[in-house]
Amino acid sequence: MNEQKKGRILLVGAEDEENLAIRYLGAELIRNKNQVKIAGCSDYQRFKNVLDELETFKPDMVAVSMAFQSMAIMFLDLIREIKHVKPEVHITVGGHFPTFEYEKILKYDTVDSVIRFEGEEAISTLIDAMINGENLRNVPNLVYKSPDGSLQENFLLNEFPDLEKLAFPVREDNPQIRLGEKFSTLVSSRGCFHSRCIYCCIGAFHKPKTGPPYALRTPENVAQEMSELYTEKNVRLFQFHDDNFLLPSTKSSYDRLNSLKKSLLKEKVNLDDIALLIKTRPDGLTEEIMVLLEELGTVGVFLGVENASDSGLKSLKRAATMEDVNNSLQLLKKFDIGVTFNLLMFHPRATLDEINENIYFMNKNKDMAFDFGRAEIVAGSPLERLVKRKGLLRGEWPHWDYRIQDDATEKMFRINAITFYRENSSYPELSHKLIALSYRAELLQRFYPGRKARKLKKEAFNLIQNCNEFTLDCLLDIYHMVPETGIEKNIELLNHKMDHNYGVYSKKSGELADRMWRFQLVSKKFQEHGVDDYFQDSRTMGKIFRI
Repeated sequence: MNEQKKGRILLVGAEDEENLAIRYLGAELIRNKNQVKIAGCSDYQRFKNVLDELETFKPDMVAVSMAFQSMAIMFLDLIREIKHVKPEVHITVGGHFPTFEYEKILKYDTVDSVIRFEGEEAISTLIDAMINGENLRNVPNLVYKSPDGSLQENFLLNEFPDLEKLAFPVREDNPQIRLGEKFSTLVSSRGCFHSRCIYCCIGAFHKPKTGPPYALRTPENVAQEMSELYTEKNVRLFQFHDDNFLLPSTKSSYDRLNSLKKSLLKEKVNLDDIALLIKTRPDGLTEEIMVLLEELGTVGVFLGVENASDSGLKSLKRAATMEDVNNSLQLLKKFDIGVTFNLLMFHPRATLDEINENIYFMNKNKDMAFDFGRAEIVAGSPLERLVKRKGLLRGEWPHWDYRIQDDATEKMFRINAITFYRENSSYPELSHKLIALSYRAELLQRFYPGRKARKLKKEAFNLIQNCNEFTLDCLLDIYHMVPETGIEKNIELLNHKMDHNYGVYSKKSGELADRMWRFQLVSKKFQEHGVDDYFQDSRTMGKIFRI
């Protein structure tokens, strides 16, 4: 029996940080003896990099991760250029968006197939079939064009892959630097145990599966990957991208975190020398859980608040209450763990009363970094079905828009869109800078505790609070414009004020991040020589390094 030939696959996806979606695929392809190259592409300026890899690597197949709906047109433009350079190459796309929109995507002549849902088994089977001239009908989760132009939809796998048996994702030789430290992203699970939020496609993505809507890696398996990154690449900062890092019950969360802690110690990972960033629901935090998160080195929690009113939470189907939100914030403050959040205060059923409650909540927590906006439509989500059913859908595929049912709230959202989120507004980037500053301030306290770390942390949160106070003033200005007519001049003046003030805050945040960077570099050197206390306490050193 002849041995099967293997192929060459170019994996393409957005890579502002290591894209685990394509890197898990890459690991499975390599384990199956294929040759793999990864080409990151997050904007049109990166097209040349992808096309250069296409020319030099000469792949048999190009697989494009199209997870983000907002980037779909960009990737379709890239695919057109790939086909222009190499018309014979098979191009397959995958991700959440193509899983639901495969019929529209396959109308493009340049796309040959779509892998729906999980892709590890599908992509390995697909490249084997292509290289060896086999029928594509045996490739799971695949939709492709038959010779007559019709779509062939193959059978779907109705279970999660065994996460224990998957190869760890392909990593770069040199880890990325985030918040001044060597950094890696991880996932310890797939899916979401809640899976009901109206703006999310996760529930729909995993709906065809039998059993629970989420799957877990064992703590031992997670600890092994963290240990490899820690010992072989000196990674200290780990960001978990699980939809929910914690589990449905306090006991299950506690047991899992405790097992992770024990497994990390068994793997010789120094818990004092690592830090974690996680995401979780507000109803998942308790005193016992917080103790373990602190022991594991958690410095930042992105808390799934999403809306600061009980009616808003109900409309978004969050199944959490404002009591849960407030209790979790109190716990995070008590344990001095950094917390950031996002508010989807605009949604189809939003009212001005809800907006008031959200603004009040932001004011009460203005010492925290946050962002706010509208619940946006993603393919496959309950929100997509809701706005279609209510006749609220606007715009063109794939960049859907919709109208909020309450006219006054709709007007406030539209003013918000042409102020805070207008083209060239510095607010969106600044809000992310402030979130990073808040995490970084906590990180300094963990790795380099002392007087100078405390000083930098105080500066960071003073800047965050001052900027948030200005943001709240702008929101109130917009709120007061809602009943008015002839507000064009007011909007122009507000935009001018925003440009000036957010420009100042952006400059200050950049300067503070630079000073934090210098502090980390110098602190590492002093720690290596065992005299970090001298650096922290010395006024002379502070003047020299402007800290």
